[in-house]
Parts: sequence; structure tokens; C-alpha cells
Amino acid sequence: MTQDEPADLTGTADERAARLVQLETAGRTLTAEWLRRQLASALADWAADETQLDIVIESRVDY
Repeated sequence: MTQDEPADLTGTADERAARLVQLETAGRTLTAEWLRRQLASALADWAADETQLDIVIESRVDY
């Protein structure tokens, strides 16, 4: 992250989306690298959530 870039998005999906809208509305320049980093972070969090859901689902299956 460079000094000109905003901090990385954090929080829930709704919080991240709201912050992204704030940055766009404020006219911030969002570089391709910054956007790629945000996408990678969101996808990693999504994958982790799916893993947790799979674990919960499997724990409830009767064998």
C-alpha cells in the first residue's frame, strides 16, 4: 500500500461496499493494484466462510 492509496477494506460485505462507495463518491483514485488486493481479500474471506458452512453442514448429517 502506498501513502496515496486508501486503507484496505475491512469488515462485513456491507461495510466494505459502503466504504467503497464513500471512496468513489469522494473522487479517490483507486488503482488496479488496490482493487485487485480488495478482490483477493474478499474472495479469501468468502472461501473461509464457505469452508465454515461446509463444516457446519457436515456436522449435522446423520450417518
